[in-house]
Amino acid sequence: LAKAHAAGVIHRDLKPGNIMLTRDGLVKLLDFGLARRVELGPGRESTLTMEGRIMGTPAYMSPEQAQGQLADARSDNFSLGVVLYEMATGVRPFRGDSAMSVISSILKDSPPAPAEVNPEVPRDLDRIIRRCLVKDAARRYQSAVDLRSDLEEVQQRVESGELLGLPRPRDRRRMPGRFTPVVVGVIVVIAGYTIFRRAGQPGRLQPALV
Repeated sequence: LAKAHAAGVIHRDLKPGNIMLTRDGLVKLLDFGLARRVELGPGRESTLTMEGRIMGTPAYMSPEQAQGQLADARSDNFSLGVVLYEMATGVRPFRGDSAMSVISSILKDSPPAPAEVNPEVPRDLDRIIRRCLVKDAARRYQSAVDLRSDLEEVQQRVESGELLGLPRPRDRRRMPGRFTPVVVGVIVVIAGYTIFRRAGQPGRLQPALV
């Protein structure tokens, strides 16, 4: 994603279905059909889709996309935050019975913190995901590079054991090894991110290797 942004390409449809993990561990970001290309330099911008049209997959749209506004890298970072939230908790942060109700949720609702949904989510990862999902684009990560840097720092703390088995204030018992699913998710995200498919039950996800 950072490489796409560096090339002036905004994806605008980040979602699990467009992220593939190969059997040898390579992460593929697919389907740039809704991409917006920004030529670096003043007055050299072109769009592949028009402002004023709602483009993308409702559950993973940024607030800007949901309002038909032009999207930039911060919009992709919001969508990535939705993917990370789903990876960490097993549920989507914004839901509804229809596309319009999902869009309304994106514009108005503040989802529970990932650590509230899944107490095994490390607080630093919780903070990163919540920052991705801020509705005001100016308060989000301004680039995928900054987001990657924070994820790498979490990975280093996980690998050092600093974030493993830390009891939360409401539960002083040590829980060795219970962070493993989230830790694996963080490490995968550092490389890119993985695709998940629903396992036939609401809220249950499974990785798909291609």
